[in-house]
Amino acid sequence: MSHDKIRAAARERMARTGESYATARRNVIREHRAAGAPAGLGARWFAISYSRSGLDRVTAWLDGITGSGPGSSGVEVAAGQIRVRMGSYKLDIPRESARRARHSTEKLRGTTGVHMHARGQLLINGSADGLVEVTIDPPVHTARTFSTMFVRERVTSLLLSVDDPDGFIAAVNGRETASRQP
Repeated sequence: MSHDKIRAAARERMARTGESYATARRNVIREHRAAGAPAGLGARWFAISYSRSGLDRVTAWLDGITGSGPGSSGVEVAAGQIRVRMGSYKLDIPRESARRARHSTEKLRGTTGVHMHARGQLLINGSADGLVEVTIDPPVHTARTFSTMFVRERVTSLLLSVDDPDGFIAAVNGRETASRQP
């Protein structure tokens, strides 16, 4: 769906429901993705978890103003691809490259957002809770965009915080039948 069509559909939805433009746009995109998913294959959406204390609360509030943050940042696990979205940051991982997902024991010290955490490990989080690590082989690369400071990084491991870590691990490891995003 083109940007112009998304904008027109969002404005029509705003008039019909009274939602803000950002909320209407997110819902239009979400409905479009759900309608376009192949029958039987489906996709499952896992929201990025955000802490409600300290500096993380301020970060969540600022992310909400820019149209990212709680409610719009997350990971879509589909049959052929895993799509990570947080603000303007996007990373698509071929499903066959996601070798294993597991709970992480990583100890984060007040850091949130999107950044390279260690050699080859990409960190995407809104809190230190619900951390999951996905091993990626063969590696994927970040795009050269403003959000990556125009640097193309090799990613062998993805560390992220999700609201439903057990469900995410089961979806990535193939122990559940994917269901459509609500």
